[in-house]
Amino acid sequence: MAGAVAFAGTGAGAAVGLAGFPRPAAADDAPPPVSDAEALSKCLVVERLMVLGYRQVLASRTLTPEVEAVIRPLLGHELQHVAAVAGRLQKLGVNADTGPLDLSSASAELSKHNVKDSLTELHTMNDSLKLLVDLESVAEGVYFTALATLSKPGLQRLSAQIMACEAQHWTALSGLRNPGMYVKAVPWPFVTGSS
Repeated sequence: MAGAVAFAGTGAGAAVGLAGFPRPAAADDAPPPVSDAEALSKCLVVERLMVLGYRQVLASRTLTPEVEAVIRPLLGHELQHVAAVAGRLQKLGVNADTGPLDLSSASAELSKHNVKDSLTELHTMNDSLKLLVDLESVAEGVYFTALATLSKPGLQRLSAQIMACEAQHWTALSGLRNPGMYVKAVPWPFVTGSS
C-alpha cells in the first residue's frame, strides 16, 4: 500500500520506519565517547601547529614592521595555550609534547583539516596572513568540538577561553588582511567543529 508505514521482518538490520527510511542506529552502534584526554590531545596538536605556523610566518620576512608588531604577540598567546593545555593533560596523566610539530606532521595535520595553505611557500604578506587566518579557523573548530565532549567544568572553561582568544586573533588577522573592509574582519557566526 503506497505511503503506508512499512515494518520489516525480524532479520538483523531489516527494520524500516516511516517512508522507508532506515531506523536510527542503536546506542550500541554509536562511536565510543571521546575522553577529556582525547579531546585535549587534539587541541594540543592544533596549538603546536599554530606555534609552527606563526614561527614560519615571522621567519618568512613577508610582513611589514607594523603588521609584524601586531602578530608577534599572538605567537606568545599560542605558546601560553600550549602550556595550559599540556598542563591539563599532564594532570589527567597524559605525557604531553609541547614542541612545535615538524613540517611533515604539520602538513598532514593541515590536510586533515582541509587547509590547502603551505607552511613553507610564504611569498607575500597575503600568503602569510591567509595561513594564519586559516589556522585560527582550525583552532576555533577544534575547541568547539572539544566543548561538546569535555566533562569537567574547568576544562570546558579553559576551552571556551582559548576559543574566544582564537576568535580575537582571527578578527585581528582578517582586519590586517583586508584593510578598510571591516565587514571581512567580523567573525563568522557559525563555527563548526573539527576533530
